[in-house]
Amino acid sequence: MARSQVFVLVILALASSLAACADQPSHSVDDVRLAQAGKDLYRVSCAACHGADARGTGPVAPLLNIAVPDLTRIAQRRSGKFPELEIFRIIDGQADLSERGPRHMPVWGYEFFGDEADDERAHQAATDKVDRLVAYLRLIQRAD
Repeated sequence: MARSQVFVLVILALASSLAACADQPSHSVDDVRLAQAGKDLYRVSCAACHGADARGTGPVAPLLNIAVPDLTRIAQRRSGKFPELEIFRIIDGQADLSERGPRHMPVWGYEFFGDEADDERAHQAATDKVDRLVAYLRLIQRAD
């Protein structure tokens, strides 16, 4: 069996397992693929503060003068609904968080541009990265 076929079978099995969870919404194969790409990006960009397990326990968290939120309970804190657009806007820097005090988290919308020119392609690449992170966070939500 070719590696690509094995990969597809693993993804389908994972998607089926996720869909079988009674207290979690089902996720399409595309959602799972997007989330997997987001997991890799999360590990590089977010885990230092939020922790490898996304529970706010990263090695940098104790050095900050704020509580780093548990990202696995976003939906739980919002009556069981995952606020996709709100989370996107927080990550990319569009959300006005001034009532919560100073923003400690990097504005990833700018960070993901890198050294590329500020053009439509660079903007889309940055948006795609934020989309992957949001998909990963949606996938790891806990109800317990």
